[in-house]
Amino acid sequence: MNEELPATTGTTSEEAVDQAPEEVVGETITTGFESVGDRISEVIENPTLDTAVDALGPVLVDVGLAIVGLVVLLLIVSIVGRWAQKLTRMALSRVRLETTVVQFLARVAKYTVWVLALPVALEIFGIQTASFAAVIGAMGLAIGLAMQGSLSNIAAGIMLLILRPIKIGDWVEIDGEYGEITDVGIFYTHLNTFSNKLAILPNSQVLGVKIEHYTANDNRRLDIPVGVAYGTDLKQARRVLEEAAVSSSLSPYPSSGQRVVLRGFGDSSIDFEVRVWCKSREYWERQTAAITAINDALAGAGIEIPFPQRTLTFAGRLGLDSDGAGRDDNE
Repeated sequence: MNEELPATTGTTSEEAVDQAPEEVVGETITTGFESVGDRISEVIENPTLDTAVDALGPVLVDVGLAIVGLVVLLLIVSIVGRWAQKLTRMALSRVRLETTVVQFLARVAKYTVWVLALPVALEIFGIQTASFAAVIGAMGLAIGLAMQGSLSNIAAGIMLLILRPIKIGDWVEIDGEYGEITDVGIFYTHLNTFSNKLAILPNSQVLGVKIEHYTANDNRRLDIPVGVAYGTDLKQARRVLEEAAVSSSLSPYPSSGQRVVLRGFGDSSIDFEVRVWCKSREYWERQTAAITAINDALAGAGIEIPFPQRTLTFAGRLGLDSDGAGRDDNE
C-alpha cells in the first residue's frame, strides 16, 4: 500500500523559477532566520554547553568561513584592481594618449574590477545573484534619485574626457579659482592654485561654468597701463615706452601689432597702454621685467609718472591760536 508523501514546506527548483525573483530572495532570507531561530530555541529549552555547540556550532562555523572568505576576496580584489589600473595606465601610455585620458580610464579599470567582484561576494553569503539582480533593478530608480549628484558628476567627467576643454597641466580659472589642473577624475577635478591650495571642484560644476584658459595658446599678450603727467611730450613718451618694451626682451606678436597705444585723458595723467607678447607660461616673469624696464626708462628720460593729488581751498584766512592750533578767522 502506497503511503502518501507529506507536503513539503519549501518550494522546488521548478516552482522557484515560476516565482518572482524578489519572492525567492525573500523566502531564502526568511528560511535562514527561521533556521537560526529554531536553533536558538533549542539552546533556550536545554541550556547546556553540548546543546549550544550542537545547535549553534555549524552556524558560527558557516558565518566565520563566510567572513574569512569575504576578507580574502577583498584583499584579492584590491590587489587585482591596482594591477588593472597600473597595466591600463602603462598600455595607454604606450599609444601616447593624453595624461588626462590615461588616468581617467585607469580608474575606470580599477572600479570595473570591484563591480565584477560584487556577484562573487554575494555568492559567499549564499545569495542568488540572478534573483538579487532583479531586486537591485527594482531599486534602481530610488538609487538613481539618491545618487543624482554623483551620477551627474560621472556624466560630466565623461564629457570632460570626450570634449577635453581642460587637461592636466593647464593653467585655468574656474569659478574664481586660478591655478594648474592636477587631476580630472571620475567625480572631481583637482586644481592646485598658485598659492599652493588644492581646490576640489565637482565635474558638473566645472562643465557648467565659464573656463578661462591661460595656456591654451603658446603666446599671451601683456597689457600694461602707464600714465604720464600732463604737459609731457607724447611723442617722446611713446618712443621711450617702445624702447622699454624692446629692452625687456618682449616683442609684439604678431609682428604687425602695436606696442604702445594712447588710451585717453585720465584724472591725473595721460594714459598709455603697452601691449607686448610673451610665452604663456612666462607671463608673470615677463610682466615683472616689463614693468621694471618701463619704470627705469621713464625715470631716465625725466618723464614723470603722476599720482592722484587733491587741492584744498579754504574760504577766509587761517590763523593760529595761542596754543598753536589752527583757527578759521570766519568762525
